[in-house]
Amino acid sequence: MMLLALLMRTDNESKAAPEGENAKPDRQVSPDKLLRAAVLRGRYADVIVKARGILSQGGDKQEELEKLQKEEKERLLAEGNAALEARRAEAEAESKRKLDLEREKARQALQEMERTVEINDIVHPKDLEMLGTVTTEHIMSSVDETSPEHSQDGLPSFLPGSGSMLEKLGLFMKVDEEEEEEEPCSKGAEDGEIN
Repeated sequence: MMLLALLMRTDNESKAAPEGENAKPDRQVSPDKLLRAAVLRGRYADVIVKARGILSQGGDKQEELEKLQKEEKERLLAEGNAALEARRAEAEAESKRKLDLEREKARQALQEMERTVEINDIVHPKDLEMLGTVTTEHIMSSVDETSPEHSQDGLPSFLPGSGSMLEKLGLFMKVDEEEEEEEPCSKGAEDGEIN
């Protein structure tokens, strides 16, 4: 009985509203509620069609009733499927938008990192001199003092392609002149024995 009353009320609302909408024009319903209603109507289309058939059996022909029932069932199923498909498409569009946003952020981070690397790789003696940290005379004297073997014609370590970045800045490994040479071990001594 309760189902019949609900169906009668739904039937009256659907007659008053345009096809495809079951809400009154003056009342606003959220899209989630409309989707839920369409899914439920699609799921219970058989029950709705049978109940409407029972209510309208007064004097109609059986064939016409079956045709109407079939059309109503198809309409309800199509409406439910369309609502689900719209929801699925909306979810796909949202996930694609988020993925594009993440890709854009990653691309910007990569570009920023590349710019930073380019800035850090470019160091010239004239730039250092302009900053006032060192002078060309100081660079020449420190190169001659610390690494005479690298000194050719004044400033060879600052030529492009010569040495590492540290050598270009005037930093060299100090070579110890007093290298400890290992004394040849006595013939009979083993490791750890004192002769």
